[in-house]
Amino acid sequence: MTKIIKNLTLATLLTIPTMGFASDKAKDLLVIVTTNDSVTQLMAGVLAVQSKKQGVNVEMLFCGKAADIVIKGSKEVKLKPKGMSPQMIVKNLIKGGTKVGVCPPYLPNANKTKDDLLEGVSVVKPAVIAAKLLEEDTKILSY
Repeated sequence: MTKIIKNLTLATLLTIPTMGFASDKAKDLLVIVTTNDSVTQLMAGVLAVQSKKQGVNVEMLFCGKAADIVIKGSKEVKLKPKGMSPQMIVKNLIKGGTKVGVCPPYLPNANKTKDDLLEGVSVVKPAVIAAKLLEEDTKILSY
């Protein structure tokens, strides 16, 4: 009988730390893309899609040369195995409600304007991104 009580007590003590943490998964994912490598951009998009499918609120931020892919008419590189380009994934994410933005210095330094951006892409406000970075429920992926 003592052995049973000890085992039940041990089982209870091992279970208590996991109770209440079922929602320990991040609620928000901020994907920051700065590389102009098409394969890496594609993977960033794929992981954003998969995270969204798992119920996470996803936002994407493009800075530097990476932001070229959210410019209308930018060169698309279709990659194996599915023949998709990073632009195709970004456009699908936008259609699905994902916020996609570019860093404020990108447009003037690339000699572009807001009119050059794909529909649904905005210029982010640094204070808003900083707040998102500091939120407890936000995970950050940076490429």
